Order: sequence, then structure tokens, then C-alpha cells
Amino acid sequence: MDTSEKSAIKGKHIAITGSLLFYKRQEAFELIRGLGGIPQENVTRETDYLVVGHYRKNTIIGDKSNKRILAERYIRQGCGIKIIKEDQFLPMLWYSLTETTGK
Repeated sequence: MDTSEKSAIKGKHIAITGSLLFYKRQEAFELIRGLGGIPQENVTRETDYLVVGHYRKNTIIGDKSNKRILAERYIRQGCGIKIIKEDQFLPMLWYSLTETTGK
């Protein structure tokens, strides 16, 4: 992922599906908000990133959550949603944090 993608949190709509290993969902939403992003509880046509965490078996259909299924439907309709895993999201988050704090 290049630098422009890593710093792409500001102004972006970001939804999370599943559980994250490094942050509770509300902690991640607070970080996203603090970095100028727009956290979303649900996937919409405005969503820029869907971050895929880990699922409990009773919350998925096959191997996908409802949010992921909806995001894939929107992508087929031409929406520019990027579906990324937590290990792709964390470097974006950490890079943005270091850019903000200058450390």
C-alpha cells in the first residue's frame, strides 16, 4: 500500500465488520473520527472502506457478513468501496496517527 492510501482516512467513510484484534469497535471509531474520518455503523453507497475483522460463526452467511455481502453488491453496482482486512487497515491508521502527531 502506498503512502497516499495509508493517509486516506481523512474524509473517508469507514465501516467495520467482525471483531478487531487490536481495538474494540468504538475505540477504532474514535480513532477514525479523531483522524478526520467518518465512522459508519452500516455500509452505504458512501462507504469508502469496509474493514473486515474476525467473525463469530452465528453472524455470517457462508463465510461473509451481511455488511460484506452488501458492500460487494454496491461494488458490482459501481460504488468504489474497498474491502480491506484489519492487517491492511492498521498500517493506514498508524501512519495517519504518526502524521498527525509528527512522531
